[in-house]
Amino acid sequence: MGKITSGFMIELASPFLKALLKHSTNPIIIFKIRPILVVVEHNDAYRALITRIGGESKFYDIDMIPNLLPEDEKNTLIKTVQKISELGTKQRLIIHPIYSNSPNVKWELEFSPVLQNDRPVEYLICSLQEVPVSENDIDHILLELSESETRFRGFFEQAPLGMCVLKGPELITEYANDNILKLWGKSRKEVIGISLEEAKPEFQTQVLVKRIKDIFKNKQPLTINELKLFSPVSDGYFIALYEPLKNDKNEVTRILVIIKDITEQVNFKKELLKAKDILKIAMDASEMGSWNIDLSHKQVLLSERAQQIYELEHNRLDIEEAKSMICPEDMGHLTRGIIRALHNHNAFNIEYQISLKGNNAQRKWIRTAGKAYYNEDGKAVYIAGAILDITEHKQDEIRKNDFIGMVSHELKTPLTSLSAYVQLLQHKFKEIDNVLPAQILDKINVQLKKMSLMIDGFLNVSLLESGKILLNKTNFNLIELITTIAEETRMVSPSHFIQLLGPEELMVYADIEKIGSVVNNLIGNALKYSRKESLIAIKCEIQRDYAVVSVEDEGMGIRENDIPRLFDRFYRVESPDTKTIAGFGVGLYICAEVIERHKGKIWVESKIGKGSIFHFSLPI
Repeated sequence: MGKITSGFMIELASPFLKALLKHSTNPIIIFKIRPILVVVEHNDAYRALITRIGGESKFYDIDMIPNLLPEDEKNTLIKTVQKISELGTKQRLIIHPIYSNSPNVKWELEFSPVLQNDRPVEYLICSLQEVPVSENDIDHILLELSESETRFRGFFEQAPLGMCVLKGPELITEYANDNILKLWGKSRKEVIGISLEEAKPEFQTQVLVKRIKDIFKNKQPLTINELKLFSPVSDGYFIALYEPLKNDKNEVTRILVIIKDITEQVNFKKELLKAKDILKIAMDASEMGSWNIDLSHKQVLLSERAQQIYELEHNRLDIEEAKSMICPEDMGHLTRGIIRALHNHNAFNIEYQISLKGNNAQRKWIRTAGKAYYNEDGKAVYIAGAILDITEHKQDEIRKNDFIGMVSHELKTPLTSLSAYVQLLQHKFKEIDNVLPAQILDKINVQLKKMSLMIDGFLNVSLLESGKILLNKTNFNLIELITTIAEETRMVSPSHFIQLLGPEELMVYADIEKIGSVVNNLIGNALKYSRKESLIAIKCEIQRDYAVVSVEDEGMGIRENDIPRLFDRFYRVESPDTKTIAGFGVGLYICAEVIERHKGKIWVESKIGKGSIFHFSLPI
């Protein structure tokens, strides 16, 4: 194979370099300079040499080679290594090792520094040639050269990369392995002994040929990344390495070409850049900003749009500075949401308010969505996400809720008067035993109650959104409350069987009126969405430190994809079975808000055609 005669620009751990070491018949060693000549990599030929001279037990001794030398040559070796370290240039050295079974041998060492950008030289590649001092051994040397040539050809043909050797400035193809022939779509007859420009006419118009020829003058390796090549077989992108091969006079006589197909990686990078562009366009169109929190350094990095939303003069701030801008009433809600997402390894989507610096009167509503990213140990290292200024949307929502609250409140007065007149007429017609008007008035009264419940729902939504709803907590027996509601429901809706299971007493500290509305709502939903004469089971129990109430029906059930949005405001399940069922989608939303404000939880289990079970829990 010959000696390695230049600073090779391939990483020490690269598969190609390991393959070169393995197949070379000359001993090749890679040393770390400090401490002096630590063996970090070697080939089989070097191991065989050390074994042959009886030093196998000392193979990993860092002083092996220096200890084989006379004192004067040992000092010369150390000075040579220091010179290479300082100058970063190749050095040759002839030494005469001392070992008994091969007395007439000298070693020709060629040290090449491993160049790694502008970093100091840390590693040396040493090519070692064992030369007999006696001329009688010339036949032995020729035999070894012949064997070396054979082994080189074998390795060359089997190399997993495209490889060829170009001879002289005319770039005559001297060797070419199967991989590069397949890439070119040529046979050996079409390229061997023919110049690169003739064998591959598409190279003639490229500046690349001139750069390759310049290697014979400048003696420097050439690496080209993402080289695009067109061939009859396929088009693609490649990394091409052009390494000068020199003779004993340090003249470049040939060029080793190594080509690796990176089409898949380049195409992936292009798709990634395209996706980034699309994302940027989408974020610009929606006026979204992005942010990134480095958890180890506690730093927040904002995009240009995010910086504009926060009205800051700089795009980097520490976490404490970012937290100081969040309004105190939203700090707990935001912190809990992020901690929950970190614990469950999922995304979060949270709304909160910020107070702009230097302007305490001005606030902004922000919606942020993000996700944490973890290291191999499962520790969160940074959080990335997007933010959107929703101040205008929130103000519209607040105005809408105020309007709904005002209208609902105004409707309550005539509705109350209307109910009073209906009750008065009912009383009069019952006195004169006029059955038909009394029945009509009963039906009117039922509809008035439904309308009143709807208006109460809208009022509650308005109060919840504005934060004006207050909890009036007292100690009461939850079982007694549910029993009363169940009995009233049986009287109003005798078409269903309602069963209560649980202890006789279960004391909780909560707002009895609002918990009563939650129970009423869940039972009312069970009635609406289940067939007549079916069972509605209400179960109460204690689980750890919580009272848990479950309302189970035998109704139509809920689709799995509808369950996550079931407790959203104004959300209704759309299906042919629910079109005739009245409602505005505020009942479950109010239930969820009331239970959350009691620091409890509400959830549902359901199967289509089997029924649903709504659960809620309250701290005891």
